[in-house]
Amino acid sequence: MGVPLSVLADPRAQPAATHVATLRQIHLGMIDAVLAGGGIAPVAALAAEQLSGTVAIVLPAADIATAAPDERRLAAVERYVTERLEGRPVKVPAGVVAEVEVRSGDEPLGAVVLLDAPLAGGEREVLELAALAALTAVTLRDARVSQRRAAAALFDELELLSGPEVLARAQRLGADLGQGASAFVARPPEGHTDRVLAAIAQELPGALAAARGDLVEALAPGSPERLAQRLAGTMPVGVSPHGPDPAGFGIALKVAALTLELDGGEELRNGSWRLLLATAATDPSALTALVDSTVGRAIEHLDTLRAYFEHGANMNATAEAVYAHRHTVANRLERVRTLTGHDPQVPAGQAQLALGLQALDVQRALRKRAERRPGTSRR
Repeated sequence: MGVPLSVLADPRAQPAATHVATLRQIHLGMIDAVLAGGGIAPVAALAAEQLSGTVAIVLPAADIATAAPDERRLAAVERYVTERLEGRPVKVPAGVVAEVEVRSGDEPLGAVVLLDAPLAGGEREVLELAALAALTAVTLRDARVSQRRAAAALFDELELLSGPEVLARAQRLGADLGQGASAFVARPPEGHTDRVLAAIAQELPGALAAARGDLVEALAPGSPERLAQRLAGTMPVGVSPHGPDPAGFGIALKVAALTLELDGGEELRNGSWRLLLATAATDPSALTALVDSTVGRAIEHLDTLRAYFEHGANMNATAEAVYAHRHTVANRLERVRTLTGHDPQVPAGQAQLALGLQALDVQRALRKRAERRPGTSRR
């Protein structure tokens, strides 16, 4: 609930120290929202709650505009503030009851505007707090954009740098990766990139993060598992095992990106999957050789082979799964044995063919990644 404006309007209504504390409480709430990665939107919402009206924050110089709770008023306020910054004659929009300019030094950035609110006398103080918080949001955004661009440049060059060079560059960007790092990669829906970057900043302190192509990538000193689990239901994500060697951070990013393409969970970071993903990231030709020596010649029968393994090598269950007669399944499996040299009905052959299927999945993920390999950063 908001602080009563009657209290803010007349400092005599409460002791001076209490009045200052009330304003400080409002300001800290706004700053906390900014530091949490929300930008200026929660600042406008908090101010609107205090003032029982609509608050628009328009900063044309920073390409930022928001309004709460009534976004329908934003377009008119945005035109008004923009035209005034350009020195053009303007007409104050209907419903404006108060406004405060936002400046960075001598440079005007825009304004915080209150609309459709009852006048109680304390409006300007709250708007000034919102203006300070908005300026903080712009400053943090610019700093984060600069850091993310530098992180993207570092990610581009990881395989060209020595371990000490990687650690030194990361340290200059505020990340201590001396004890190793895990890679985290996500493909956010359109318009959600900044939210993912904010989530990384909040949940993975000390991480380096950047948007490259359609991916958000990060190297984190801590485990990104919890963040990956939280986002997995809304977007593809991938995580690499923790690696101690900074010379291998580039490989870790590739492994995380391949895990994303495979759309798998924690099991992809263990056992044969871990080995195959590392092979794909470091020596794709070895992965191709493995596919060719196992399942590569039996591509037309691999759906049946997968179903056979998924149903515990049970011929009847496989036949039901692939909508074929049991004898048809047997014939296909015999064809796999003839083409590959590995018998899917004996343990040794099953092991080789199961590994080949995994390798084929990783190879396909590698091709998907190559088709949309990130180039330059988006921010």
